[in-house]
Amino acid sequence: MVDLTKLPLGVTSFERFVAKSKIYADKTDIIASIAKYDNPLFLSRPRRFGKSTLVSTFHELFSNGLEKFQGLKIVTDDLWHDKTHKVIHLDFSGIKSDSDAASFLNKLSQLLLSAFSLADINFTLNKEDPISMFRNSVQVMDNGSLVLLIDEYDAPLTEVMSDKNNFDLRQGILSDFFATVKMLSNKFRFIFITGVTRFSNTSIFSAFNNIEDISFDSEYGDVVGYTQEELELYFCDYLNNAVEVINKDLGESKYTYESLLDDLKLNYDGYSFDKRCKHHVYNPWSILNFLKKPQDGFEPYWMTTGGAKPTLLINYLDTFVSKNIRKNELVDYLNLDFTQVTSIEELSPNITSIVDCNFPLFAVLYQAGYFTIKDTGSNYLEVGLPNLEVKKAFAEIILNKLTSKSTAQISAFYGNKIKKALIEHDFSSLKDELNKILNEFSYESVSSFKEYAFRDIYKVILQIIGYNTYTEYQTALGRSDLCFEDDKNLYICEFKVIRKADKVQNKIDEAKDQIREKKYALRITDKKVTTFVVIIVNENKSETSAAFREVAAIETV
Repeated sequence: MVDLTKLPLGVTSFERFVAKSKIYADKTDIIASIAKYDNPLFLSRPRRFGKSTLVSTFHELFSNGLEKFQGLKIVTDDLWHDKTHKVIHLDFSGIKSDSDAASFLNKLSQLLLSAFSLADINFTLNKEDPISMFRNSVQVMDNGSLVLLIDEYDAPLTEVMSDKNNFDLRQGILSDFFATVKMLSNKFRFIFITGVTRFSNTSIFSAFNNIEDISFDSEYGDVVGYTQEELELYFCDYLNNAVEVINKDLGESKYTYESLLDDLKLNYDGYSFDKRCKHHVYNPWSILNFLKKPQDGFEPYWMTTGGAKPTLLINYLDTFVSKNIRKNELVDYLNLDFTQVTSIEELSPNITSIVDCNFPLFAVLYQAGYFTIKDTGSNYLEVGLPNLEVKKAFAEIILNKLTSKSTAQISAFYGNKIKKALIEHDFSSLKDELNKILNEFSYESVSSFKEYAFRDIYKVILQIIGYNTYTEYQTALGRSDLCFEDDKNLYICEFKVIRKADKVQNKIDEAKDQIREKKYALRITDKKVTTFVVIIVNENKSETSAAFREVAAIETV
């Protein structure tokens, strides 16, 4: 019987890891390598990936030395020989909520006062000028005697990115703060800063030009998150426990250790943050939640606990979509296998405010944790959605913006009706439900649909209601448009989009011939295979008729 209390859910303090004997994935060899730097460092990662634990580990290492690191790589491999330092540890997520200048300055003052007190450094409170307080307290210290750790440096900015005046106000204050840090950099042995967003080329770090961004460095690609090796090394007993619990709950031996790992990889793996795409890691928050309650299945924990709805992305979508700008661009992202060829520079755009019309969506998606590096070349990166959990979270946000309905509402309204129609081969009812779904989308968005958008809509809906879906499945003779399956049934669907309603029968015959000729139904499976065609009319407005868009026919083959 495993001890579930040893899972480090919600634990970010290294001291608590040790005091409570929590499971700790030992990355102290990487931590030792980073801590040897003298110049300031910056690391960007999405929420819920362990940045705060990393910062806390630096805090413990620099303030107390190796006392609590016994048995870890940093000691056993003899990697660390530095002395201890006074550590100023700031978490900027604690000052993101206040809006006016006075309140923000007051919160910053209190944050500094608390951090300096914990570091046993004299600090005189000045609510109106906390940066002068910081400068006066630091400049009297010996050179190299301090360590500065800043977690979530961008939280106060992303909170107000759609409010240009407030954004500019906070940006100015924080720019002055970082300029002061730069001026006093000789006082610090080590400076480490984390965040979600990279405000490169803006006034935040403009005066802090000696900071090194290690976010894309392959040497540190697995500094947060769980690698496959770490998952199996530190959580082997919990994985075996999950197999036992799930099988008992289902009343059948559905899972083995290996098949469980396959489904964990499908749902929670696939993140890569380094420019060589060398390391792949799991979302630790999702893994820990799953191992705690495996009987609940592969839930989208990142989404349901707030990690998947970062302020940056929500503010971005609220700003643009609510103003009917770029709504047609969102339609392309309904293809959950969408990828974007880009570069490090494009993923770190020049950000002055989220209301900047040049702020690219795919960069926001990468920084928020939705997109990850899928492939690399000599001068490019290819980014896309990493796993099923993220696809579900992403579908939730995009569909909500395009239909004003949640995925829960869509699933509740359409799920049972679609499943019943498919099981009974009631294609007339299925056609009615697919047309109702199409009508959930605004005229503005539907009018800009490309042919593949119709297929992508239904793929997302089918995935939301519980089917495993995939597009363009490759066979020896061709590719089927859409496949979806449950435990007992495999459905293979060919979509045809036509411009004129009087061409429906011709397209039905063409699609059926294609399915037979390409032998899409010849699959090695013990499931019942059903093939059918879906004909969609996408007729634009003309002088003699109004625009006409609907699922015109569904027939089995």
